[in-house]
Amino acid sequence: MQLVIFDIDGTLTQSNDLDNNAFLQALFEVFGFSEVSNDWTSYSHVTDACILKEVCQHHLNRIPFLDEVARFQKRFLELLIESSASIGGIQPISGASSILSSLILSFNHHIAYAGGSWTASALFKLQSANLPTQNIPYAFSDDDESREEIIKIALTRAEKQYDQVFSNILYVGDGIWDICSAKKLGYGFIGIASGDQAEILRGEGATYVFPDYNDAEIFFAALAAIA
Repeated sequence: MQLVIFDIDGTLTQSNDLDNNAFLQALFEVFGFSEVSNDWTSYSHVTDACILKEVCQHHLNRIPFLDEVARFQKRFLELLIESSASIGGIQPISGASSILSSLILSFNHHIAYAGGSWTASALFKLQSANLPTQNIPYAFSDDDESREEIIKIALTRAEKQYDQVFSNILYVGDGIWDICSAKKLGYGFIGIASGDQAEILRGEGATYVFPDYNDAEIFFAALAAIA
């Protein structure tokens, strides 16, 4: 049995730009920060919790207080909802819904979610894109600021929910931080990207990189090859 763990932004949902813009706007509205690097690779971990912590360390010489984190999360989600409504909702990566449905029904696979977003925003993006969330184990930035630890927590929850131990684990992501995390953990990897981003993933060692999930046969063949 293979466990397929999916990142969210750019992997299942077309939400990278919306997410980035809302995050930066919330930083300005809640903290007054206007000069913030959006080169996410410059942070120790590309997760909401780590980025907020390191931005506050840079500008305030301290980590954010719990009430500040709560206010930031609230405003960030509000901005995300507002911006997604203005474009008619968040769209899924093409073919994502069908692939997830096939994996849920598969006798050879189980699925989980693990990404750098906070839980509330991650679930909002999935639900806005009409992607399944019920009975699917997940871990997000509320659980840890390290993507590797988030993935490991998702694995632990999946093993508890599905009542089995997984030795064949694969992570699906769109960013260089996704493949780097998979490599550190010793997991298989499939990239969802096109153009320059696809070349970056291939340069990091990704064998399988697809622009979307429209060719289900090729995607499942990649899963089988990594098994």
